[in-house]
Amino acid sequence: MPEIKILEPVRGQMALKMKECFSPGVVEVEKGEAVVRDARNDTGSREVLRHPELADKVKLLKIRDHFIFTIESTGALDPLDLLREAIKILKHKCKVYRK
Repeated sequence: MPEIKILEPVRGQMALKMKECFSPGVVEVEKGEAVVRDARNDTGSREVLRHPELADKVKLLKIRDHFIFTIESTGALDPLDLLREAIKILKHKCKVYRK
């Protein structure tokens, strides 16, 4: 999952420019200052780093131990049942790996 840290306040026209460097909804301008609203929507673009006046004001990171997964069912099994089975399998694999 992406993590975006604004290292120092970005205000005015620079805040609007920063907002335009990211996907919609990632960075917003509130009370004239750029704030990270939802880093999860970031596509990994490094556009902000192409602007020298913004590059030192933001840090782009990845949270390495954060995972999002989706469960889809064709209807034969309930998604909750699939999740329970997947957790059982994952626990078993963890036990095998620990040995």
